[in-house]
Amino acid sequence: MRLLHIWLSIFLGLVFVQHSNAANVSDLEESNLISYAAQQSFMDGDFAELDRISNIYRMEKSRTSSGLWKLTMFYCGIQQAIDAATEGGKAESKFHPLEKKIRKWMRQSPNSPSAHIAYGQALISHGWAYRGDGYADTVKPESWAPYKKYIAKARIELEQHKSVAASDPNWYVTMLTVSRAENWSYREFDALLNEALDKEPLFYQTYFSALQYLLPKWHGGLREVESFAQNAVKRTQQQEGSGMYARIYWYASQVQFSNEIFVKSLATWPQMRRGFDDIVRKYPDPWNLNHYAKFACLAKDKSKARQLLKQIEPIYLRDAWSPPQLRTHCMIWANRA
Repeated sequence: MRLLHIWLSIFLGLVFVQHSNAANVSDLEESNLISYAAQQSFMDGDFAELDRISNIYRMEKSRTSSGLWKLTMFYCGIQQAIDAATEGGKAESKFHPLEKKIRKWMRQSPNSPSAHIAYGQALISHGWAYRGDGYADTVKPESWAPYKKYIAKARIELEQHKSVAASDPNWYVTMLTVSRAENWSYREFDALLNEALDKEPLFYQTYFSALQYLLPKWHGGLREVESFAQNAVKRTQQQEGSGMYARIYWYASQVQFSNEIFVKSLATWPQMRRGFDDIVRKYPDPWNLNHYAKFACLAKDKSKARQLLKQIEPIYLRDAWSPPQLRTHCMIWANRA
């Protein structure tokens, strides 16, 4: 009965999200609710619900108020469930029950793209638990073999079920993670990426997963990142304008360059500004506007920063500013004569 009450609350929350105005529910709240619902369904073993909601997100290509695909947030919830189930390290006793649970989902729903993708996610996480998040020279020698074993197993499983799972763009996102982990050649990586984007050119997470491969800390460099951002704009210009340029470097700032994006990368503010203009024209969400203001400050565009800082006063989001005192520093600087 308690679970029923929980699920009624979640269901009503989802209905509210789907029918509310963006001003009434923040993108962060909406995204967290979607992820939480997927996480709870997985933990409860409610595979039918996972298939139902992922099918809706996949078919409708529905987005949050900031423009992110709800399907992406669904898989974030699956990953959160995987992380919660295996918290504490690489112990086989943690991963084997999890993987067994997902195989049960696959048996119950052999035509479920999400079941096969979730299994790939779990196997990648299993391998990464051995490797750790540091650079290659920090990995213990004995950790490489199990890491490679589980990444290879993820690739094999995903490839074997491609005919079912690749109808979901997150199959390609997961395979792009494999390409980075297995040190694929650029030709192999690029072939996979182009196949993904030819099928669905507007799925943001495909670009973000590919960007990881192209970062200087992995297999690319600054020129590769810039070329990738420019090509992404060409592919999506009709629908997104220059928005993908801003989104790609926005993500790059999160995973490598931090607040030194205009110092340590080849990002140009004029094009990023045009990109943000296109983003907020289509998705005028507080999350996007707060980040636009932050990047205007980082780019030292005083007039734009002043305008945006004033605009976001009633919709300030602390989570968009890191470190939190950055907004205060920006306000002092932007209003200085």
